[in-house]
Amino acid sequence: MKPIDKDRMVFSWLAGAWDDYLNALPLLLPVILIQTALAAVSFYIVWRYHSLLAAAPYMLFIMTPLATGANLVYIKLARGGGARLRDLFSAFPIYPRALAVSVGLGLLTMGGAVMFILPGIVLYLAYAFSEYAVVDRRTGIRESFRLSASITYGWKTRLFTIFSLVMLVHIAVPDIFVISGPLTDPAASLDLKPWTVVAAVLKTLVFLPWLAMAMARAYNTLSAGLRAEQA
Repeated sequence: MKPIDKDRMVFSWLAGAWDDYLNALPLLLPVILIQTALAAVSFYIVWRYHSLLAAAPYMLFIMTPLATGANLVYIKLARGGGARLRDLFSAFPIYPRALAVSVGLGLLTMGGAVMFILPGIVLYLAYAFSEYAVVDRRTGIRESFRLSASITYGWKTRLFTIFSLVMLVHIAVPDIFVISGPLTDPAASLDLKPWTVVAAVLKTLVFLPWLAMAMARAYNTLSAGLRAEQA
């Protein structure tokens, strides 16, 4: 595929994801609200114990599989339907596998980022779809990473466009929950200024779900193309 055609494909993912988001809002809204409510528990733990370490087990063993399961919701919606609220919890029946894939992806990305930022980004873009494959195809740990590398081959620079938008939203748009101070004794507080509340609502309910849908569209398109090549 020519570079210009790949660029058009990225635009189609973003544009199509917006239509998917609007059409799927009745299902997405409870999915997002459940995730947000459960994520608030980690904030409460930090506030209660003044420790990020106290919240780490909850974030790792509960929130991480939940985020992985949410990928299946977006994947099915991007395919045109069939998604259910229970798909949000789809990583728990394969808990050890799903957790290992998510942790492995995080460690690979962190290891690359320690060397320099760019290798971390490249590694993440290569293996990002491992978390999709493990809930969608029920692949094993190694197979999930191998499949992601095959799917993203030749497409990392285009996936970087979506990745950059996600990072921009995370960095530029504030959150209501604010954790600051040293890692050994962090302070947790609420920022309820009107601008912050509006921005955080848009971030949580609109921008991030839309971009998650775009990534799901990319996964569906590229994995289907890989299957066609292998047939």
